[in-house]
This record gives sequence, C-alpha cells and structure tokens, in this order.
Amino acid sequence: MAISHNPVFNRSLQTGLVAANNSQLKVDQEFNSITQRPMTMEGTASKVFVLFAALLVGAGGTWFFELYSLAFPAMFVGLGLGLWATFSKKVRPGVMGAYALAQGVFVGGFSGMLENLYPGIVQTAVIGTLATAGAMFAAYRFGWVKVDAKFTRFMMFALIGYMTFAVVNLGFAMFAGTSVYSSPFGWVIALLGVGLAAFTLNLDFEQITQGVAQKWPEQMEWRAAFGLTVTLIWLYVEILRLLSIFNQN
Repeated sequence: MAISHNPVFNRSLQTGLVAANNSQLKVDQEFNSITQRPMTMEGTASKVFVLFAALLVGAGGTWFFELYSLAFPAMFVGLGLGLWATFSKKVRPGVMGAYALAQGVFVGGFSGMLENLYPGIVQTAVIGTLATAGAMFAAYRFGWVKVDAKFTRFMMFALIGYMTFAVVNLGFAMFAGTSVYSSPFGWVIALLGVGLAAFTLNLDFEQITQGVAQKWPEQMEWRAAFGLTVTLIWLYVEILRLLSIFNQN
C-alpha cells in the first residue's frame, strides 16, 4: 500500500520499513506456531469422516427416495461449491460440507440410474474404488510411487488436459447429444480417467503427510480432507462409467 502519493518519498521510507516488517513477520510466525494447534493425521481423518458422512447422507437419500432427476443439477451445484472451496483464500468447512452433500445427491442419482440398467454395477464399483484406493495407499506407503517434483508436474499437466477434455465432452453431450464414451474407444478414455484419479490419490496422500510433518495450521486438515474426498468421488464415478461401458458391449 502506498504511504504517500510521492513515489520518491515512498521508496525512502520502504528501505527502513522492509527490515522492520520482516522482523515482525518472523515474530508473528513464531507466535502462531506456539498458539495454533498443528495439523495431525487423526484430525485429518476425522474431517474425512465428516465429509463422507455428508456424502453418504446425500447419496443415501437420493437412492432411497429415487430422486434420480436431481443428479445432474446437483452435479453443477457441487462443481460450483467445489471451485469456491478450492480457490477461496479462507478455509470454508461449511462450503466443503455442502459440496460433499451435493455430490452425494449426484452420486446417488447417477448410481441409481445405472443400477436400474445394470443390476449389481454399483456394488462392483464400490468394491473397485476401495480396492484401488487401498492399492494406491500401499504403493505410496511402501515407496513404489515416488511423489517428487517430476511426478507432480506430470500429474498437473495430465489433470489439466483431462479436465479440459471432460468439459468439452460434457458440452457435446448436452448440446449435440453425443459423447466420446459412446464411441468404440470410449472404454479407453474411461480407463485413462480411472488411472488419473487413482494416481491423483498419491498427491493427496503426500499433501497430508507433508502437512503433518511440517506442522501446518490445524485448519489445513479441512483442505487436505476435501482434496482426498474430491479424488475418491472422481475415482468412483470413473470406475462406474467404465463398468457401464463394459456392460453395454
């Protein structure tokens, strides 16, 4: 912020203020490290449980009352809430909980529609999601997947590319009535989505591990739990989509 409308006067003052500001910043950081509770593995796990409880409430209600028509409106509501929670400078647990609830409605409706077409597909998708997540956790835990700068950079480019494709494909599906997933090679795209979602879990595990090791503020437990929840929902939807394609053939 400018101290005066005179830029020369501002620069002369800033030379003396920078050192003072840096010293005050160090004092503030040390004070915060003393007064703030650090991020813990147990605290993060409890946040994941809260978000999944909201997800299951939304999914269970939609499934039980067969409110399948709410699935796609809820998907867009969840997308908006997810973007808000992701890009907000402030940690917003309420928005994250609302996201989980809205995505639960989407997941419940989408699952119900496919279950009516292909009985047993949802159970298989749930088992596949749990098995994949468990395998990725084991791969991360035993160091079979190294989450280094190169891996993170590759995943970021891959995710941006896939999300761009997903938006374009959704536009075609809504306005042209066609989708890449209905083509003979749709299963390849769906399998790629499953792979990307599965390996993204390693980024979430690394974020939680680094947050605990570096003693991030306790509120960061919500961001870590939110990221893991988003990835698990994505993984389930991709597995469900892949199974539906195989059932069509």
